[in-house]
Amino acid sequence: MTFKQFAKSFSVTAAATLALTLLSPAAAATLDLSKPADGHQAMLRLIGDIDGKPVFKDWDVTILALLPGSKPMPILRMQGYNVGRLIAKPDGSHDWVTREVSYYQDLKSGEIIESWVNPMTKQRQCIVQVANDPVSNHMVPPGANGRAPGFNLSGETGSLRMDIPLSYPNTLQPAENPEESSGPSYLASEHFIFFAKRADLISDTQSSTLAHHAWFRTGPWLPWMKMGQTPGYLIYSGQGNKYASFNELPATVKAYTLKHFPSFVTAPDSFYQPNETSWTYYAKLKKAGKLPEKCD
Repeated sequence: MTFKQFAKSFSVTAAATLALTLLSPAAAATLDLSKPADGHQAMLRLIGDIDGKPVFKDWDVTILALLPGSKPMPILRMQGYNVGRLIAKPDGSHDWVTREVSYYQDLKSGEIIESWVNPMTKQRQCIVQVANDPVSNHMVPPGANGRAPGFNLSGETGSLRMDIPLSYPNTLQPAENPEESSGPSYLASEHFIFFAKRADLISDTQSSTLAHHAWFRTGPWLPWMKMGQTPGYLIYSGQGNKYASFNELPATVKAYTLKHFPSFVTAPDSFYQPNETSWTYYAKLKKAGKLPEKCD
């Protein structure tokens, strides 16, 4: 082989090796989830889409009632979703702007219902579905607290747990709302565990990470249950998935939303407050005289 032939062969081999290296998964950019900045990026991709596209996270839930000294009793099902958008800010922070709906269902059939016989009071009550807009918050830059999100990587999967304790003055104070208020303070907690493929979590090329999540919640009696300050509380146990479009949601949820809450088919375009809850929404309907009364 002449030097010219060797040089040509070496060039072809080197080019092929470089191409394989660039295409190799091992050479792809990855995130180190133990570092605050990288962990923050992985969290943003897990929760939303860093390109600012709307994402949908649904849930299928069983609601249980817990009375003191009694076994928790399943009383309702619920399906719904949150649709959110990440808005990047100049300082590296993000606004997470979302709205959500959730619909109460018959425990056995799964049919969305407008009235319900409360097994604890034996009274039929008109249901107020969940339609909260907005449900938004501000996410500080990754270096603000110097801590990385608590990702747990195990084998080919990874997870991120979020525990959110809640305590603030109840919008429905008992003096003015004796049937609907569980007390002067609103006390609850929300618990999420997001699951995704390890390779997707550490990827620095995807704008959004596909995920499955578990959701657990404790909270007071809902205002429309008319339980007042009866001792006890509700437990919500559910799970769901993350989607890129409204069309991927369950058919029943889509149909009910298009009929009753069409503005919830996409995420907000800007950050605004105050946040809506089932309690503030109920209070607005009550003040406006728009609470459902005929629901049989």
